[in-house]
Amino acid sequence: MKRLLKILVVLLKLLSVAPLSLLAQNLPRDYLEIHNNARASVGVGPLKWEPMLEMEAYEFLHQHIVVFCSKEVPVARYVSMGHNIARELGSKNFSGIDAVRTWVAQKKNYNHTSNSCVGGECRGYTQVVWKTTTHVGCARVMCDNKNAGIVVSCVYFPPGNIPALRPY
Repeated sequence: MKRLLKILVVLLKLLSVAPLSLLAQNLPRDYLEIHNNARASVGVGPLKWEPMLEMEAYEFLHQHIVVFCSKEVPVARYVSMGHNIARELGSKNFSGIDAVRTWVAQKKNYNHTSNSCVGGECRGYTQVVWKTTTHVGCARVMCDNKNAGIVVSCVYFPPGNIPALRPY
């Protein structure tokens, strides 16, 4: 019951900050579709949605919202094992789908032969397609400051981006 209440609180918070036009692009099935299409393209199995990871992503965003909504702070330094973050400052239309597409687009920077990023960031992509990851939960919050904007985070389990290991 306590877990269900926490999930309900998270969902209500998400609904309270998302414009109605974006709700259809921020549902679990939307996040999963983009993730799982990218994973299928490299022969990796699909992810399942985990509400507890969604709650963790939401809490993480709220703990760091001032940092993530600041133009001076590069979000890439907060990407870690099992965590992806994307933001669009100055926008109110950045959806969860847009965030996952941003990470998937980093594929062009990933060199599988050398297992390294070449020409730009790729850790968002490698986390999306990490073979041993089975579950994901994502959250999206709006910045409440002069910068405006939206920040999206996904938490993955088991975490990927383990140094020296290949994603697939």
